[in-house]
Amino acid sequence: MPIYEYQCEDEKCLTEFELILRFSEYKDPQVCPTCGKPAKMVVSLGDFVLKGDGWYGKAQRIKGQMKKKNEKILERQKDRYHGTGQKLQPNVDGQPVESWKEAQQLAADKGKISETYTPMVEKEKRGNT
Repeated sequence: MPIYEYQCEDEKCLTEFELILRFSEYKDPQVCPTCGKPAKMVVSLGDFVLKGDGWYGKAQRIKGQMKKKNEKILERQKDRYHGTGQKLQPNVDGQPVESWKEAQQLAADKGKISETYTPMVEKEKRGNT
């Protein structure tokens, strides 16, 4: 049960005291233990402290860890896909050709799987080479 702080309303007394009450009882009228006159509840700062690896601290730590991890992943992807700055050149078995369409045809003529060239042929048609 929570602890509530009260202060006597009598200007001569002004006694402060604490009561342990149920949440449903804290609004009930309370009396001063010193003079027996009515008392009012005092709003005070509680000593509520999150210690250890509580929800906030843990969330912030995980957020920082995920940010670092994502930065590393993005860096690796950047190196993998954009690091060399080179474009793929159409070729079949190392033999250069002028276009991906030619490479697909040459692969088919040599009995190789030519469907693997289809994405590059489509890209070439759109003008994204």
